[in-house]
Parts: sequence; structure tokens; C-alpha cells
Amino acid sequence: MDDVLINFIQILRRCGLRVSVSESLDGIRASAAIGMENKPLFKAALRAALIKKTKDIPLFDEIFDAYFTDKPSDIPLEERFGHGLPKPGESGDEDFDEAMRRAMEQMGGVGEMTQALLQGNVQFITAEMLRNMSPEQLAELRSMLQRGQFTRMVLDKMGWEKAQREMMRLIQQLQKQGDYEAAERVRERLWELQELFPRWVANEVNDRVEKQLQTQRPPAPRAEELQFKDFSRYTDTEVEAMEEIVEQMARKLRKDWSRRAKQGGSRRLDVPRTMRHAMGTFGIPLELRWKQRRRNRLNIVLLCDVSSSVRNASRFMLQLVYSLQQQRGRVRSFVFIGDLDEVTETFERNNIDEAVRIATSEAGITYWSHSDFGRAFREFLDNHGDALSSRTTVIVLGDGRSNFYDPQFDAVEEIHERARKFIWLNPESEWGWGTGDSIAPAYARHCDRMVECRNLDQLTRAMEFLMESTA
Repeated sequence: MDDVLINFIQILRRCGLRVSVSESLDGIRASAAIGMENKPLFKAALRAALIKKTKDIPLFDEIFDAYFTDKPSDIPLEERFGHGLPKPGESGDEDFDEAMRRAMEQMGGVGEMTQALLQGNVQFITAEMLRNMSPEQLAELRSMLQRGQFTRMVLDKMGWEKAQREMMRLIQQLQKQGDYEAAERVRERLWELQELFPRWVANEVNDRVEKQLQTQRPPAPRAEELQFKDFSRYTDTEVEAMEEIVEQMARKLRKDWSRRAKQGGSRRLDVPRTMRHAMGTFGIPLELRWKQRRRNRLNIVLLCDVSSSVRNASRFMLQLVYSLQQQRGRVRSFVFIGDLDEVTETFERNNIDEAVRIATSEAGITYWSHSDFGRAFREFLDNHGDALSSRTTVIVLGDGRSNFYDPQFDAVEEIHERARKFIWLNPESEWGWGTGDSIAPAYARHCDRMVECRNLDQLTRAMEFLMESTA
């Protein structure tokens, strides 16, 4: 039961749904308490435990129905292989039994696998498959790309090609004897096996290879292990682990922002209201009236460099901004390398993995060009200047390496003047600022703050500063 649910959760994740470890455990506990007999109740319990967002429910329902309804591994093997031909003497058709007996004698018999496939002997077939799919052989696999090769090896060892040849010879022998009806029945059985048998073996191989590779995978690194490691040096496994960490960080930041916004700063006395209220007590202000502090709405504009040199940092920043879009307020996101494109609607319409993938590889920009910060800032002002107001916090993520293009300092200064805050997160080590084609120090003079942001620790502190400045 647990293995079935774990595989189901892995499919949800591969389809873009965010399911944490704690949510997975909740789902397993809920299914253990409810059971799978009542399918609607079982489905509702898993949905409540695993799905956080209303917009993800249709995708969950689709995956659940495909996985738990008529799942291939739940269908008896006898149905997948057909019921097979009857054993000699058991068909109730003496002519067929006699035809098969004479044909077998003329051929000198057929192999055990051929006999088992013809008759649908599931026990023998399964035992042969498992015998040729030993744990030692599975342990040698290193990639899911080896599934096809391993499936062909298992089929060869089981004697599938030999069995097909023997069935063809049996058909020819029956035709030679003039037993055309029996030959047609064997031919239909062969066609049935050619369609079903390799597919079944492939499914079994896929299941076992995936389980084997899961046991070989190293444990996901913890946040403490990634705290000070440079984003540019992350492995694929560390990138996957970091995505989960960023999601946790975003949830914490949303809670912190809401708490700070509610608490506000020092209260200010509302003198007119206090005096009006004091008229009922002969002008003595027994109760003070305070001005209500207007809560700041989260109003963020992100300009994110998605060139290859800062790709991982861009992914994590876009993921954070995606999560913050659920917060009270307005978040607009733009990506650039040379030219610039808005991806706000992409984030609103897609799940997080798909949205980040589109933003970093399929937005309306030229991905093979060199970074041109000046051009991106100018395009932003000319085409999207309405995004700026006295309540807007502008965040730029990029290394400030201009490739010696026009830096457009006047555009940067105008953005700074029209926005409430202008914060620049630089994923390059500070010692490299100002070297080569880097003009980060010059850009820093036009920002409220430029901070180094090349690891998890620095990203956390940068986002905490952002929340403090917007609450």
C-alpha cells in the first residue's frame, strides 16, 4: 500500500505539483485510516492531504483517475495475456485436440515457454521473468534510459523469439495437415501474445528499474549543507533539493510579511478625533484616538537576468517571486538577457515548474545573446513604465556584467527615482565587482542597496531585508 502511494506522489511531483515530505506522510496516514475500498472517500482524503492550491485540483483528479482506475498492474495477468488455448484433452473439441497432438508429434514437441504462452500459464511465465530479472542485474543499471535494453535482454533470456518461431512452425504444420481452423486459432493466439506479452514485460521492467534507481539515489542534501555553497556549483540533485527549500522559505516570508504589516510601527495620535470624542466628557480627553496605520500592499517588480552565467540564481529567485504572487498585493515579473519580456501571466497560468521553465527558456527574448543591462532597463521604462509608483519595490537580479554595451545609467536613475525602493541582488562574489566588463559598482550608486546573493544564506538575508522594507 505504501509503495503504491509513494509511486503516486512521485508522479504528482513529476507533473509539477508540489508535495512536501510532511504532506506525503499525511497522505499515507490518511489512506491507512480510510482504506481504498471507498474510492471517492479515499480520493478526497488524498486530495486534502497532498494538494495546497485550488487550481491544482483538476490536475490531481486527472492523475488520480489514471493511476487508481484500471491500473495495469491491478489487472490479472490472465486477462492481459488472454485466457490462452486449452490444454490437450481439455478443450471439449476432439478435432482440435487431435490436430494439436499430431502437429506437436510431427514437430518433435515445443519448448516449455512456448507451451506456457499458448496455454496462458501465468505462474510459469512470471517465474521465468523474475528468474531473468535478478537483483544483481538490476543493481548494474544506472539510468532509466537503460530500460529498453534491459527489457530486450529479459525477453531474449525468456526465449520470446524462439517461442514465436515455434508457434509459426506449429501454424504451418497445422495448415500442412489440413487443420485450418486449428491453425487460425493458434494464429490469433500468437497475434494476441505479440501485442500483450512484450508490453507486460516492459511494464514490469519499468517498475523494478525505477525502484532500483530510487534506492541508488543519494539522500537529498539538507538546507544546512547548501547554506554557503555557490549557486553556480550546484549539482542537479542539489537544484531539486533547493527548489523545496525555496518553497519553504517563501511560506515563511509570507507569514513574516503579514505579521509585520499587521503590527506596524509606532502609533500616531489622531488629535481631531480625540478632541471630538472628548466633547462628551466636558473637553477632557479620557480616551485617546489613534490614526489607523495603512497597511502597505506588497508591490514588487522583478527584473531577472536569465543568462547562463546566473541560471540557478534566476531559477530560485523566480520561484520565490512565484510564491509571493499569492500574497496580498501585486507582483510583476520580467526576464531579460539583451531584450526584455514580461512573464507575469505565465506565472499566473502555469504551475511553478512549468512557469520557471518557460521563463528561463521560452519567453519572448533572445536566449543566445549577451547580457545587455542598459537595453533591458530602457525597454522596461519605455514599454512597462506604468509598473512603477511611489509604492513599488524594484528588484534586479543580475551580475552587472554589461559586455561593454551602453549601461544606460539615466534609465537606472529614473527607475530609482520613480520607485519606493530599488534593490539589486548580485549572484557574483563581491570581489569580482568592477573587474573586466562588470560595472556593478557604478550601478550600485543608483540603487538603494546592492547585495551579494550567491548562496542560500545570502538569499535568505536579502529576502528578509525585502520584507522589512515593504511591510
